[in-house]
Amino acid sequence: MREPGLTKDLIAQSRVIAKGQRIRDLPRLLSTYGGQASQWAKKSSPILEIAGEDHEYHWYEHHGIGRFEIKLKRLPK
Repeated sequence: MREPGLTKDLIAQSRVIAKGQRIRDLPRLLSTYGGQASQWAKKSSPILEIAGEDHEYHWYEHHGIGRFEIKLKRLPK
């Protein structure tokens, strides 16, 4: 079964799970992609059910640069 992509609807319903200095990977994000630390956010999508299991998309986003490192994560039961 093919996983659904990160759609505009999922992005619109996303929530911020860490922002700025609270992002553990912030130094790596700054050295790899640049930008200001305060403009970075780690976000997650609403829960999706795929093949009977719950999943969420997680990604990093910088206002003005874009979205990076989008991952589909399976949630523990």
